[in-house]
Amino acid sequence: MSKETRNINDEEKNVPRPEGYTIVKYAQGWMVIILFIGMIVSGIIGMTNAFKGVAEWLFLVFYVMMITIFWIIGRKITEVKVNLRITDEGVEQTRLSGSIIYPKQRLIKWENMKHYHLNGRMRSQHFLISVKNDVNFRITIPVFFSIFEKQKGNWESFAAFQNDFWGIAPEHDVHRAFFG
Repeated sequence: MSKETRNINDEEKNVPRPEGYTIVKYAQGWMVIILFIGMIVSGIIGMTNAFKGVAEWLFLVFYVMMITIFWIIGRKITEVKVNLRITDEGVEQTRLSGSIIYPKQRLIKWENMKHYHLNGRMRSQHFLISVKNDVNFRITIPVFFSIFEKQKGNWESFAAFQNDFWGIAPEHDVHRAFFG
């Protein structure tokens, strides 16, 4: 094999970044619960005598404002900046800043992974690893913008993590699941 061919093959190998991939993510499930609570609270307030004799459009404005406030609170509670590293042991997540809902350190070993969903199982998720006997590992990226944790190049870093995981996972007998 010529030297040029070896260089091309070496460049094509999928070598993960040793420093990891820094991304901003949030917990979609918690966001839905917080929005639901906001809808109930604003509905209860609206049903009381607080809006008796007031125009209906004013109540609608109040309702939308309350839901927006609860959405912002939900984002503040669930948004976090993490560093993801792909190691010989598995995937390591370190919380850098943000929500305390996420553990400071989490390691998902290769032998504990069942399979992964590259685009998540649901529309809101962007990546999911099914884990044996533990909580599944989910990554949900803010679609439009992140409110509190700012990350330049968030999608690029996430895409690099996905590509590297996708290339390395089959070596450890973790395969992509298309259904379920």
